[in-house]
Amino acid sequence: MQLSNLASVLFLGLFMSIILTAVLELRWSGVSIEDLWRNEQFWVIGGVSAHLFAVFQGFLKMLAGINTNFTVTTKAAEDAEFGELYMVKWTTVLIPPTTLLIVNIVGVVAGFSDALNKGYEAWGPLFGKVFFAFWVILHLYPFLKV
Repeated sequence: MQLSNLASVLFLGLFMSIILTAVLELRWSGVSIEDLWRNEQFWVIGGVSAHLFAVFQGFLKMLAGINTNFTVTTKAAEDAEFGELYMVKWTTVLIPPTTLLIVNIVGVVAGFSDALNKGYEAWGPLFGKVFFAFWVILHLYPFLKV
């Protein structure tokens, strides 16, 4: 799929409007930029993992009548019975964001390789694609630290 220079400019304009909206939110709410960034990461990670599985479970319940059960607990430091629920475990919920992260990293490398092979005219559309890929990688950065 080819991305024209105009589409790249429109895409970057969309992201600039998102960034300007975030700046306005920072000024109006008085929240620190780190808190706003963590909140944005939370929503992106939740959107590609837990929310995706919740929709799938809803379809299972609606179409097949399968009911899923889960345990609701409070987060307490001295609660040894449910302490394992708060440890990082690699479950199926973590597969979509990890896959998305790997695909974007491979896409950045492949994009630069393709642009180097095709020459000057390939660099314009590359920047829009790489900008979006880096945006996704930055949001999913906590998965690189685990």
